[in-house]
Amino acid sequence: MIYSARTPADVDMNTVAWRWNNDFGKNTFLSEAAHSDYTIYTQNGDVFKHVRNARNANDDSPTVVPLPPGSYRVEAEGIDCRSDRVKVVMTVVIEPGQTTLANLEGGWSPAGQSQETQVARLPCGRAIGWRAPEAGFAGIQANSQAN
Repeated sequence: MIYSARTPADVDMNTVAWRWNNDFGKNTFLSEAAHSDYTIYTQNGDVFKHVRNARNANDDSPTVVPLPPGSYRVEAEGIDCRSDRVKVVMTVVIEPGQTTLANLEGGWSPAGQSQETQVARLPCGRAIGWRAPEAGFAGIQANSQAN
């Protein structure tokens, strides 16, 4: 399950400016409840599956994708430490009988004590999930849709 960035809302820019001035820049209305879609690739770079990550704009639960055990590369939209939208490219390791989660929208932190090598992080330091030893670190690329 990938908690990717929320889908941008279709809003009127005049309304955005008005709300920005009236809610002191919090602007949570700029995103729908739904998580953005993402793509899963095999380790050799072939597209394995494009995932529609919500049933509709009001669906706030990410899609559960059953996968055979193994390593995959995932490209999804995330939110960096400055709240900018970025493309995240990460390796995800699927183990038999386990649910693998990545939280790219922020707000996740490991429960209890953990060693630094156990947590996957964006380059800015934001924790996104538990790290498999062979998975490496998540990378980000500037998103062409970001302002």
